[in-house]
Amino acid sequence: MFTAGSTSAQATTIYSDSFASGDISDWNTTGTVDAHNNSAIRLRANSSASHILSTAGYSAVSVSLIMSASSLENGEFCYGEISTDGGSNWTTAITIANGDDNGTQFSASSAPAGIDNNTSVQLRFRGTGATTGDYCYGHQALATGTGGAPTNPDIDAPGSVSFASVTPGTSTTQDIWISNSGSAALIISGTSAPTGPFSITSNNCSTVAAGGSCSISLQFNPSTEGSFSSGITITSNDPDEPVVSIVLTGNASQGGGTVQDFDPLTGSGNVSRSALTMNTLINGSAPGSLVDFSNYALPAQAAMPTNQFEGSLELFGEATEGAFNEQKDTFRYTGTQDATRKHLPEFNFDFVQTGSHIVPTERGSIPSSHPEWEYVLTPGRVWNENGDAGYSRVALPFALQQKNANCIHNGVMTFLFKDDGSVSDAAYQIASETCLYYQFDMWGQLTANYTPQTVSNSALTVSEYQAEVAARMPTKPLSALPQDYPGTDYTRFATPNSKDPAAISLVGFVIDGTHYVGGCSTRSGTYPFCESLVVPSYSSAKTVFAGGTLMRLEQKYPGTFNQSIGSYISECNTNGNWNDVTFGNALDMGTGNYKLAGYMSDEGASHTNDLFLPEDHASKISYSCTEYPRKATPGTKWVYHTSDTYVLGTAMNAYLQGIEGSSSDIFRDILFDEVLAPLGVSATAEFTRRTYDSVQQPFTGWGLMWLRDDVAKIGNFFADTSQSTLHQAQLDAALQRDANDRGLEPLTDYKYNNGFWAHEISSDISGCGNPLWLPFMSGYGGISVLILPNNSVYYYFGDDDEYLWMDAAQESHSIRSLCQ
Repeated sequence: MFTAGSTSAQATTIYSDSFASGDISDWNTTGTVDAHNNSAIRLRANSSASHILSTAGYSAVSVSLIMSASSLENGEFCYGEISTDGGSNWTTAITIANGDDNGTQFSASSAPAGIDNNTSVQLRFRGTGATTGDYCYGHQALATGTGGAPTNPDIDAPGSVSFASVTPGTSTTQDIWISNSGSAALIISGTSAPTGPFSITSNNCSTVAAGGSCSISLQFNPSTEGSFSSGITITSNDPDEPVVSIVLTGNASQGGGTVQDFDPLTGSGNVSRSALTMNTLINGSAPGSLVDFSNYALPAQAAMPTNQFEGSLELFGEATEGAFNEQKDTFRYTGTQDATRKHLPEFNFDFVQTGSHIVPTERGSIPSSHPEWEYVLTPGRVWNENGDAGYSRVALPFALQQKNANCIHNGVMTFLFKDDGSVSDAAYQIASETCLYYQFDMWGQLTANYTPQTVSNSALTVSEYQAEVAARMPTKPLSALPQDYPGTDYTRFATPNSKDPAAISLVGFVIDGTHYVGGCSTRSGTYPFCESLVVPSYSSAKTVFAGGTLMRLEQKYPGTFNQSIGSYISECNTNGNWNDVTFGNALDMGTGNYKLAGYMSDEGASHTNDLFLPEDHASKISYSCTEYPRKATPGTKWVYHTSDTYVLGTAMNAYLQGIEGSSSDIFRDILFDEVLAPLGVSATAEFTRRTYDSVQQPFTGWGLMWLRDDVAKIGNFFADTSQSTLHQAQLDAALQRDANDRGLEPLTDYKYNNGFWAHEISSDISGCGNPLWLPFMSGYGGISVLILPNNSVYYYFGDDDEYLWMDAAQESHSIRSLCQ
């Protein structure tokens, strides 16, 4: 008997394609792919075909794939794969190799974890053949499931939209996408109109199906120079967010640019060059040593590029070529013999060009088969020099990040190219890092291949990057502080307390809307693209990620701070030590579970390798839940454990999924979409390190990465007393604005509250009463971000294991009083 609220157990077809129609237009393809004999989708050589699928509203989802192959050689394969996170990671259902490539059809069914009620599923057929005579055939893709998932709409919208700078009297248009990640129809009942010079030119948002999306076209049409802002609000039937606001910003100036002439260069192209010349890059051999980074920089007389890069850049010989010079190796990683750690990972990535800028389509730490390194790619520059014989010259900032860790080693590569695919070798070098325990130089020159081709979503990549640049905070060098604030000694910011400038990757001071910047020293000159230099968060993520997310959840769902850890993590229920520990206790490092009460004694023990070294969630959470016995009442004793923050992140994720659905994610849906994205942070900041298994648990206590503009904006956000995103009372406590809630005490004159450190500095600051608590973020190796009480922000990212910033605090006080 069927009653209201019951569900049918019969499997329903969610998606099916046997390719009998010969129409493969709903599959996204790379390489050589076509429909074959109305019976298969055919892939030649190195190619792939993927299909985006929503399983919203379905449980017990299973995918069946059928494939065959022909003409494979050893080392060539055909794969049938499934992704549950939009294509970031894949589960292999079918593998066909040489010996099975006789046309026999192989079938497999798979139900990867997280595939139920998920709007981000993808199916993929992929071949790795060397020539177009190697074939893979996809004969069927079938997804089935049963109904019964919770039915609620869930609106996803950007928090802000920044338009590219334009010339007064011209206009630019952006489409913003409103998505429904829930499992019931999203009904949009109203969209407010922005004020001029912004306007809505089209709007197809009314009813959005589960897993679907709609678009609103916005126009920015200023008639005068200046900076403009407005906003729109969208009203819907989303039960959690019935009204969402989107901030609109844009700038107009005579220097504005379009996609074609974005950030135009006005040099003559007459550049004198002694290193990395055209002859070296086209015909030369690898450099015998590091060169000064100025040879990778955009020269003063650079001319606008005459070639347009769009396609893939592939390098060859990464595993064997190049030179390596060790500077510091605390854990004896490399030794004297050659090792994979001394070479680049394989490089084959897509880039698009907008004016004089080149933009990678992938940002963040990119997983690879390399055992130690993952690339982080950031935007670079393109220009012409008269000595390059019609080629355009590219400089690409990049970094290597240690797999499963947070160290970042910054470098640049450069090469020449033409529209027809002609390309020189690519020279590269690394000579700086933010890493306490492992420091090295790496350089070389590799053969390159440029394949001009249309890059998927290139227009979106360009528009988002232009918006990112337009939204950057205005910058000046730290040396400009004495002009803007007479009497200021800027060196007390640049190298506080006599810190070694070589140990500082980035340093900055933000006051009155201007970002004063410094740092970027390397062992081979100044890093040429400081705006694109990547720094790791380390434990400042405990503030931004753990603290920011929990305070956001408390604002949305009051009572979140008091939730019990044991209610959400089964692994923490084995010893009974977590049932009375709240989310807030874990954020405060006050779980009461520890072995040694001495400052950092537990954190410095060798057994923490059982947290940091495993790549899977099961190992990390098992250690985190069971390593420490109960010794104090929760909330009474501060003992620092990164594992406690990992436990908190796991619990918050389970808590969020119980409210907003099983596909929800604390980083993507809460911290990034609702806290960071509205600030206008870069695409680089959209990354968090996660476990490498299907759980993909965010580390929470470490593993973010930022550009310098991101750091400034995040610091400014926490300093803003008028924000409404985070729970105000909890933020006030974190920033020592509540004298009745200072937090727990790690050391004399120090407090720790909601992920923020604080130091009592009244004895170091003239004219202030007692107490004067200065809140700050801190990260392993020498990272400090100060949220100063005079509405300024100071930061540096270093790797000398020194946390010296009093000079900067005192100099900030000389500009504007810190007295509260």
